Amino acid sequence: MAAPRTRNGIRTTRSLYWITQLSSWGLFVGLFGLRDYFAGTLSNEALLVLFLVFFTGVGVSHLFRFIILRFRLLEKGLGVVLPRLALCALLLGITAFVVEGLLHDLLFPAYNSLLMRGALDLFGRILNWTVLLLIWSLAYFAYNYFMRSRREEIRILRLETADRENQLGNLRAQMNPHFMFNALNGIRALIDDEPEQAKRAITQLSAILRNAMASVKRKVVPLGEEIDIVKAYLALEAMRYEERLRVNFDLQTGLERVPVPPMLLQTLVENAVRHGVARSPGGGDLIISAARTGNELVLTIRNSGHYEPGRINGTGIGLRNTRKRLQILYGSKAQMTIENEDGMVVTKVELPVEGA
Repeated sequence: MAAPRTRNGIRTTRSLYWITQLSSWGLFVGLFGLRDYFAGTLSNEALLVLFLVFFTGVGVSHLFRFIILRFRLLEKGLGVVLPRLALCALLLGITAFVVEGLLHDLLFPAYNSLLMRGALDLFGRILNWTVLLLIWSLAYFAYNYFMRSRREEIRILRLETADRENQLGNLRAQMNPHFMFNALNGIRALIDDEPEQAKRAITQLSAILRNAMASVKRKVVPLGEEIDIVKAYLALEAMRYEERLRVNFDLQTGLERVPVPPMLLQTLVENAVRHGVARSPGGGDLIISAARTGNELVLTIRNSGHYEPGRINGTGIGLRNTRKRLQILYGSKAQMTIENEDGMVVTKVELPVEGA
């Protein structure tokens, strides 16, 4: 949905409309005035008729704009709009001719009547007004389509900027000092006793850091890649919690290439470990599942613990940023829920599958 326009924005748009409206009709009648002037036919009657055309054109075209907005023609496709514009231009062309003729004959009775002329002349004037109003409406549509395209480009740029900011926020949350401190201490403890495991742990930590840095530049990543990073993260946490951290994966086959936001699953898993398993003296279970149901990808994280709605443990920046990113990327098509179920905390994320 487009951002709401401020009063200043609406005022500016109206001012621009009227400036364009008056200047375009002024230019139109001015060109005819110059033609008559250089041809030596610019009489008082011709000048008054030009003024009458100017005010009639402004009024009738403004009425045309009202009809376009009233029936929301700007929101319809060209195939639907063009016949309606042509019909409306014809009706308003007749209206403009009648208004012009009545005002001319009433205000300038000494001049030749516009309404009492031959049928061919009457038809020609109606046709001129019809074509003129049709051109005006097409120009109005072209301007609005152009402005809508520009607004959409700006909206997309803002969304991309906001998504980058949220990813950076997730990056800061992911690279929290506690995790880094514990991981490095765990690796240090392994160096003397289990050097091979220490090497693997360094490789895992390097993969997590590399993924976190690279994710800032990517809007989505394959689910399989995200799963690999989660496994590397859990392997590092296993050095700290050992048998207290019991992990199970339940992954439907064929989902490795499904795109997901980077660090989405990683953030949710880390939240489950920090606020679920870590808070229990005896540790707990962590079950990570992914399945496709119809046109949706459902990611579910179950962990031991208890969730209290309305209460945020720690800073909560990871979950807040996750919700914001889902809103930015998918709008109302994605949702995230956290609830208690059978003695466990269940975090579920539903994402639309692209190309489904």
